Amino acid sequence: MKYLTTLAEKVGKERFDAEFTKVIKGSDIAPRAPRQRCATAAKRLTKARARKLITALVGHD
Repeated sequence: MKYLTTLAEKVGKERFDAEFTKVIKGSDIAPRAPRQRCATAAKRLTKARARKLITALVGHD
């Protein structure tokens, strides 16, 4: 989780939100609330979805 939160800080909230929305699509995980921190939202992810999010965020650099 530490790596994901650090990565979220680097890419910015807008990009994190866009990729987070794609990763949680089709699951029962709620989208990030407007004032919720990226780290808090990331904690709700399963390991598999967290890996997908990391891959998506790193892949666009």
